[in-house]
Amino acid sequence: MFFSPLKRLLSCAALSALALSATLANAQGFPTKPILLINPYPPGGFADNVARTVAQEAGKILGQNIVIENRPGASGKIGLDAVLNAPKDGYTIGLGVPGSLSLFPVTDPKYADLHTRFSPITLAVRGYLALAINPAVVPARNIRDFAAWLKANEGSTSFGSAGQGTSYHLWAEAFNMAAGVSPVHAPYRGEAPALTDLLGGQISYMLVTGAAKPHVDSGKLLVLASTGAERWTALYPSAPTFKESGYPQVESSGWLAFIAPAGVPADVIAKLNSALVQSLKTQAVEKALASQGYSVVGSSPEFLLETTKREGDTLRTVIKSRGINLQ
Repeated sequence: MFFSPLKRLLSCAALSALALSATLANAQGFPTKPILLINPYPPGGFADNVARTVAQEAGKILGQNIVIENRPGASGKIGLDAVLNAPKDGYTIGLGVPGSLSLFPVTDPKYADLHTRFSPITLAVRGYLALAINPAVVPARNIRDFAAWLKANEGSTSFGSAGQGTSYHLWAEAFNMAAGVSPVHAPYRGEAPALTDLLGGQISYMLVTGAAKPHVDSGKLLVLASTGAERWTALYPSAPTFKESGYPQVESSGWLAFIAPAGVPADVIAKLNSALVQSLKTQAVEKALASQGYSVVGSSPEFLLETTKREGDTLRTVIKSRGINLQ
């Protein structure tokens, strides 16, 4: 059968309209089945605890269960790839942290375009890092005096981290750069063994999470500053921020975010965002997360994307300026 150009044009327009109507109908009915939440990290850690707390409440709001599946490995890349390659229908979402969403585009060419490959949903919670010293070994009692002490003892100081290229490592280097010092980096396999050597006086300082709180409370360690935009009142309320102390370059946070593959309809992202943010703001969830030292955010998708790009730019500068080899 022969169709004139006009009829072909009208036919294509009708098909496009039908496709658009189907997409909108799917978005309006979303969700009609359980949602899979991929956690790129092992069970029982920070990401898992937060995800399970938030997902249970968000599932009630959406009227469908959110089923969590742990897919750890390759520093989170296995789980991240599973999210990026999932169908673009909103029924598979994932967790993201600074080490993946901010750092991978800087350190791994495979993820250079990562910001175009995921749909941001919300930045869920924040936790911070804090600079801790052993007060029996280091005489400084504030961050300015500590920077002066590092300069005076150049060549004989060191800092520990939870591993090469981790946020512990790179934000410590951001402080070193701002303070104009070059202590030796001692990477460990996790925060716990590094803490052991900080307590033993083998390293001069390190950035810590809430894992150091018992040692800070006992007086064995002293926190001099934290990386947040505001004080870490849940864990180390007496410590000023780096910004307060004159180092605005050292402002960061450990955070957890929810993402989806790029191309998920905007209406579906809006529904996911609304449910997750509502879940985060419920009293029970907020209280549970606060008890673990995390503060609720519940942001717009745009804020999450802006955060990952800004932090990535900062880390790129740190890596280049300090000549850090991440291989």
